[in-house]
Amino acid sequence: MKWIIDRIEGNVAVCELPNCDTINISLSALPNGVKEGDVICLSIDEKEAENRKKKIDGLMNSLFKD
Repeated sequence: MKWIIDRIEGNVAVCELPNCDTINISLSALPNGVKEGDVICLSIDEKEAENRKKKIDGLMNSLFKD
């Protein structure tokens, strides 16, 4: 999914979504140096999500052994 930085208002970036709706995103949640007209690409990192799940499952199992 791609978002376009439409404008920056204070500490908020107004982003245009593919359906032309807009959302406000805190600048602190975006990469440093974003500016109007930049395109933000969002994706899901399934491999990283699975690795994190395995790590958390391992920690939970070590805490709650039967």
